[in-house]
Amino acid sequence: MLKLASLDELYEAKQGLEEVSHCNPEIYDILTHVVSLTRQLQIKYGYMGALLMDEDLNTTYPEFVKGSVLSLYKKEVDKLKNHRDFPVVKTVLDQHRDIGDAKLSLLVLGAKPELLRGSTIMK
Repeated sequence: MLKLASLDELYEAKQGLEEVSHCNPEIYDILTHVVSLTRQLQIKYGYMGALLMDEDLNTTYPEFVKGSVLSLYKKEVDKLKNHRDFPVVKTVLDQHRDIGDAKLSLLVLGAKPELLRGSTIMK
């Protein structure tokens, strides 16, 4: 899906994520782990976002990932979702969802907002 993001929107999202990192480092570490795992397994960030936000998974379901790998992945996502501080993460992700799951994920992984502004096609 094509997502447009201004530099201001990206900086606001980065600031929100940094606040979570400083105030709730334990949950931020788990978030970073899940985002990194998503990237390593080549699962679409949109699927991760749909799992985290309890949305319909049909449009983002990773068709070419083995069921056993997907089961392991879901267990890791559930560790994040079941954490007592997950509502803090969910709020920040929801506030900045309009910039796209991929860009939010890349910000979590340390990408600079300047490199992410404008349009990017990522699922």
